Amino acid sequence: MKTVTVFSLLMYILPALSLDLTGYYENTLAPEYSDRAEDRLLDASKLRLDFSSGSADSGIEFKGNVNFIAYHTDVEIDVSPYLPEAIADSLQARNISAQIRLERSRIFLDNAYLSWRFWGLRLRAGRQQLTWGPAYSFNPTDLFHRKQMLDPAHEKEGVTALRIDYRWGVGGQLAAIMIPGGMLAESGYALRLAEHIPSIGYDVALTLHQVEDSTSLDPESLKPCHQRRRAVGLDFSGGLFGLGFWFEGNYNMMETEDDFVRFVTGLDYTLENGLYMIFEGLYNGRAETGSPYPVRDWLENIYFSEPVSRYRFMAGLRKDLTELTSGSLYYFGGTDGSFVLNPRLDASIAQNADLTLFGAATFGNKDGQFPPGNCALTARVTVFF
Repeated sequence: MKTVTVFSLLMYILPALSLDLTGYYENTLAPEYSDRAEDRLLDASKLRLDFSSGSADSGIEFKGNVNFIAYHTDVEIDVSPYLPEAIADSLQARNISAQIRLERSRIFLDNAYLSWRFWGLRLRAGRQQLTWGPAYSFNPTDLFHRKQMLDPAHEKEGVTALRIDYRWGVGGQLAAIMIPGGMLAESGYALRLAEHIPSIGYDVALTLHQVEDSTSLDPESLKPCHQRRRAVGLDFSGGLFGLGFWFEGNYNMMETEDDFVRFVTGLDYTLENGLYMIFEGLYNGRAETGSPYPVRDWLENIYFSEPVSRYRFMAGLRKDLTELTSGSLYYFGGTDGSFVLNPRLDASIAQNADLTLFGAATFGNKDGQFPPGNCALTARVTVFF
């Protein structure tokens, strides 16, 4: 009843506010198989309503979106099959639950922000996306967003923030962000200075962060730690010997744990026949160098999507199969002897509808970051309006 009431209210109010309304409906069906657990099927529906008012030319603009997500099957996820057996046994011995529960249904304001342009500046206030950096598989300079990797219907949600930008030329930017906290001292802050350097054809940016970090656990109690985190980051992207090249990383100064470096670098290239190739490598100084990884690192991976290993690589191929269909194959692995393969097919099945099929299968070292014996297939149909 609550979902119907909120939806009906929105349908009544939004047209009255002269808002442009667009969005999509999406259904996700994901069967999963494991050598160490019963098969599982996840079925989810998502309705996203995007609304906007005003325009950049007028000086004031409002944009946002509301998401409605409902799960039609079991929302209890047992993560034990995705962990090495020794880690799963250790959790059981310490009476730490390996069950992750998703909300059966959820309605939330994903983004909603007001933009005001004046004197060459842009002030943006409200829930908004704050992702920086050119990397694909992981963004070290993104300290404000967190993605739940076990939830296929989940996206990075907007963050309530106050942001001001000044831009110049091609790629020039000075941005300042504040994330309100309970007190000014507990708020998060970030600065980004970016410039395009024509002589070498590169976009270069320097980032500074100060945030209240809660992405680690106490080694003894395994309870969340809250600490001040300061980071100095650098990213750049451009061309190198005919290849696309990028780098994104930062040095993290932690209040209670050891400081660490984290960076991603990558290359991509497109052949004359249209075959796109990409390679990206992550160095994560916060994690151990090799398996077996400690229980703490695995839990931080599950709860906070922190990389469990020090090294992780991504390699991929993508090619258009027809005018409306493309296929791709991605590899994720590291130096611990485990890896996962992700085949993917994207197709436009109607003027306003897309179909995506992607799978995952793990192989290799049983103590590695991708324990073998797990596979999944996800089918997603999206209809836009």
